[in-house]
Amino acid sequence: MNRTTLLILMACLTMTARLLAGPVPLRAETLAEAVDAILHSHPEVRSAVHSRQAVATQVNQARADYFPSVDILAGSGTGRVYDPGDSDIDPRELTISLRQNLFAGFATLNETRRQQSRSRAAAFRLQAISENIALKTSRVYLDVLRQQDLLQLARENLIIHQRISDQIRLRSESGISTRTDMEQITSRLALARANEITARTNLMDAKTSYQAVVGHLPGELIQPPLLDQELPADLEKAQAMALREHPSLKSAEADLAARQARARVARSSLLPRIDLEVDRSWKEEFDDSNSGQDDLVAMVRLRYNLFRGGRDQASRLETSHLVQEARELRNNIRRQIIESIRLSWMAYQSVRERLPFLETRVQASRATARAYTKQWNIGRRTLLDVLDAEAERIDGEQDLVHARYDLIYACCRILNGCGRLVHTLGLKWPREARIDNHDQNSEKRQDS
Repeated sequence: MNRTTLLILMACLTMTARLLAGPVPLRAETLAEAVDAILHSHPEVRSAVHSRQAVATQVNQARADYFPSVDILAGSGTGRVYDPGDSDIDPRELTISLRQNLFAGFATLNETRRQQSRSRAAAFRLQAISENIALKTSRVYLDVLRQQDLLQLARENLIIHQRISDQIRLRSESGISTRTDMEQITSRLALARANEITARTNLMDAKTSYQAVVGHLPGELIQPPLLDQELPADLEKAQAMALREHPSLKSAEADLAARQARARVARSSLLPRIDLEVDRSWKEEFDDSNSGQDDLVAMVRLRYNLFRGGRDQASRLETSHLVQEARELRNNIRRQIIESIRLSWMAYQSVRERLPFLETRVQASRATARAYTKQWNIGRRTLLDVLDAEAERIDGEQDLVHARYDLIYACCRILNGCGRLVHTLGLKWPREARIDNHDQNSEKRQDS
């Protein structure tokens, strides 16, 4: 296979891989744009959207019991009467029935409130999922930028080692450098090449993770702002905001309210049920007499259960345990939120405090590497001194890259822990995640 054929084959494979990988943005993409796109397309978000919509319909189902039920019963047939005399009949009937519940032990009211609470819980879950997807997008977005910077450092390091290797080769040919120097630079150059390959692989992995979350391979990504201006003033304020705003905790509170409403529904069986029943019926029997009947009956009926085999008591006990379960789940989520916000804040503080020292280290290591190179050129430093100085410099550069992106991600973690990451990016949750005033007022009435 000649060189031209090989190049064509490689180009075809590259194009095929890009087509299989999905579309790549044609312009630079900001973090906010990436998050905004994913909030409307990610399967996890879309699944939560449909869940919220499904639960919202159950509110209308519960409210339906406030309205009357109207039914029509119609029948037509044939028969024969044997006593007192034989005769054939063709009976026909039509009945219109109206049932309106007047009192059901507040079951309809509490069931409606239960479904409203479940609807709010689903909306808050959608908010939490949106926040988590935004954080996940931030992580893969920053990871691509991080790996790009690390690859650039690896390539710069490779170029430096290649230049030193060329100098050593010339010195060896001139009899200035020893064989040991040549072996030393060969070892370091091989390591630099291996590190460059590792950096390229890490960048490809980061891009793959980006595609898995966002849905397409990254194009040109823009360095995001630090977002530290949007953070609470201190840890205590961050924790208070998290406990006040985090959608996961709000969802748990709404789930608890739904369980409490269900317990009240179960207690409604202790009270009587009162219904208004209206029936209008027409009956005709086409026989020798052609007799007919036309009735209108309106009744208010009271039904009160005296014994049901212990089912009602068991149901009330069940709902009591379910309320306690929801309360403990709420308490556990509260602990998790506190733990998460504290860990995120400590990570932010740690990186922020380390960053100035890492910057000082990089500046010093750069100056040292330059000085050692000049001194080596005039014979005052050994090759090992120069290589060690370059290794120190590249380690410092890499640590600084990691710290800078860790600081940005730590800010995102804190904002996510406070339930504010999406809004801080200038975006909005999906429309189905919003809570209208009616739902908020209903929640306040239940809490009171």
